[in-house]
Amino acid sequence: MPQVSPAPSNEAGDTWMRALDLSLNWVYKVKERVELQPGISFFNVGNLVNYDAPKNTLSGVLSTVGTPAVDGSANGTPGRQPDSLRVGLGSGVFGLGAPRVIEFSLKLSF
Repeated sequence: MPQVSPAPSNEAGDTWMRALDLSLNWVYKVKERVELQPGISFFNVGNLVNYDAPKNTLSGVLSTVGTPAVDGSANGTPGRQPDSLRVGLGSGVFGLGAPRVIEFSLKLSF
C-alpha cells in the first residue's frame, strides 16, 4: 500500500466563503389586487475574493511519498491558494462567491 506524504507545514486550507449581499425592493399598488415590485440586488458588494467554489474544491488526490506534491491536491498546496482555484464569473447563474454582480428585477403579483 503506498505511503501518503504528510501535508506541508504551511498548508493552504479551505477558506470560508465571504460575500455580502444587499437587495432593495419597493412596491407599487396598481389596483386593489395588482402589485408591481421593481428592485435591485447587489451580490458580493465588497467584491471579496473567494477560493474553492463548492463545485471546484481541492482535489481529493493525495501525493504519495517520493512523488512531487501537486498544487490543488489536499496535501500538496503550500502557502496560499493558487489563483487557478479563484472563483470567477462562470456562467453568471448561481455564481456563489463570484465577483460583484448587480441584478435588476421586476415582479408582478396579482
